Amino acid sequence: MIGITLGDPAGIGPEIILKALATMRDPKGIFIFGNKKILETTARDMRLVQHYRKIKSFIVDCVGNVPFQYSKTTKKTATVALQSIISALQYNVDIIITLPIVKETMKSLIPGFIGHTEYLAQYFRVNKYGMVGMAKHKKIMLVTTHVPLRRLFRKITPAVIVEKIMLLNWGMKKYFGLTNPTIGVCALNPHAFEFSLGEDEKIKQGVAMAQRRGIHAEGPYPADSLFDRHFDAFLAMFHDQAMIYLKSKKNGLNFTMGLPIIRLSPLHGAALDIAGTNRADASGVTIALKEGIKMYKNARKYEKNCVC
Repeated sequence: MIGITLGDPAGIGPEIILKALATMRDPKGIFIFGNKKILETTARDMRLVQHYRKIKSFIVDCVGNVPFQYSKTTKKTATVALQSIISALQYNVDIIITLPIVKETMKSLIPGFIGHTEYLAQYFRVNKYGMVGMAKHKKIMLVTTHVPLRRLFRKITPAVIVEKIMLLNWGMKKYFGLTNPTIGVCALNPHAFEFSLGEDEKIKQGVAMAQRRGIHAEGPYPADSLFDRHFDAFLAMFHDQAMIYLKSKKNGLNFTMGLPIIRLSPLHGAALDIAGTNRADASGVTIALKEGIKMYKNARKYEKNCVC
């Protein structure tokens, strides 16, 4: 079962659901966890009524119908977004495609809210997980996610590095069908060791620890050129190292590795600046659905053959 969350109704979530699913040939097993009235209103406002009629039967009408205004996120629209996520999880979906929320208003419901990644990890009570950005054939895991740079350095330790490399190595085998994945590791500082105050030496220790476990990891290499090297996956130290590269590409995805289900999302936000204008590109949702199905099949095959 594939669940698609609604996202914040004030953003582009409902619009890209209408556009993406109405063009699918075989939407069997796909369910939209949201509200029919919200999607119908969006369809009417953007002249997508025919799209709504095509997807109406896929909607699980499980969240409140609240008044909303495009580009104006509120506590009520955030509540709808949260209810949609919870409903999809309670249905025990195999794959969840999460559409954009607005973190500022989500914090009014969940103090300290950071993002989908951390929320889902807490929901499933997993400690070893990672955010992986995907764009075409590039897959980049983050060591740290939404952390102020001032607090970053204390989080880079050999133990953390080897733990993330091991998680990434396992995930590449399970979800992408690779037998012996190669992993390129980013340095923290410009030019790697040239400007290091000990941080890149710690990363090197973590890489060496992974190598002793039989993992094909190399680095650390300068981040400004690493992603053009030929590795199956990459490990970046902080958010912008990966995201500047990934968001320069079209149709990137965000994958949360380490959960008991597959979670993907388009690599963009709620786009409040264009909400309600019928200008949102829905191809990210389409790609997320296709990738999610491939990853699910790989995971089932891996689990069937795993002797560990």
